Amino acid sequence: SAYQVMNNVMRSDAQSQDHNQRLKDIQRATITMDNDFRQIVARKSRLDGDAPSNKLLQASEYLLDSSSEGIMFIRSGWQNPQAMFPRGDITRVGYRIEDDKLERVWFRYPDTVVGEKPLVRVLLTGVTELKFEFYYDKKWHEKWNKENTLPEGIKVIMTLKDLGDIERIYLVPSSALPK
Repeated sequence: SAYQVMNNVMRSDAQSQDHNQRLKDIQRATITMDNDFRQIVARKSRLDGDAPSNKLLQASEYLLDSSSEGIMFIRSGWQNPQAMFPRGDITRVGYRIEDDKLERVWFRYPDTVVGEKPLVRVLLTGVTELKFEFYYDKKWHEKWNKENTLPEGIKVIMTLKDLGDIERIYLVPSSALPK
């Protein structure tokens, strides 16, 4: 009987540690996303050496080979102390789902050449779906197709196998390119 109580306590402790680790992983992933989404900039960019695109933010199903929706944009504020790294402080970043993993996809430069492969970092496992909504004209929309401007807000909805939906809403600095 004492053995059974001890066994239950140990099992409960292990489950608690697993749960705490999962929450830490989620927190770490959302901090990374916060840093990117809060630094979105209105900047045209070239993809694969093409002419500059008027789409300052791209979001659609299967973007970046995502098994769900994907998103891609330009962000500033990427630290490069004393220009130690061969890059600027502006970069192209994106998010996608691959094999139930939330991945951050980024390029060293905002303008990419043909064949340039992104760098990929797994942020979180057990993520089955990624969706985005965009706030403009005083309401939320499921699609973003506007050119030369950014939405006023972006809602990110991640579906986790174990915890269900997690939503984050980001205000985007009012920014549009001059006409």
